[in-house]
Amino acid sequence: MHIDFFFNPFNCLILQYVLTSKFNQLTVIVMPRPMFSYTKSILERVSFDPKLFCKELEKAVKNLLPYEVDQLREWLLQFTKEKPELRQCLIYIN
Repeated sequence: MHIDFFFNPFNCLILQYVLTSKFNQLTVIVMPRPMFSYTKSILERVSFDPKLFCKELEKAVKNLLPYEVDQLREWLLQFTKEKPELRQCLIYIN
């Protein structure tokens, strides 16, 4: 049994807890705060296309921490006031 940690190409800290058996391992990904800012900037850039916006939002929800998803939800409610065509994408965060 040992614990490894390393950074992946996205600069996320990966903690890996490996038991004696190779089949028993737990990996925890800790996303740095810049990931939330990066997510918002991507969503702003693709907001011209609702389909692409939904796709990026779906990916973001998978990668962000739960409290960051809550913050993203609040940001999206404000952001989509000006762009009602994007409101359909909010189903991915509810």
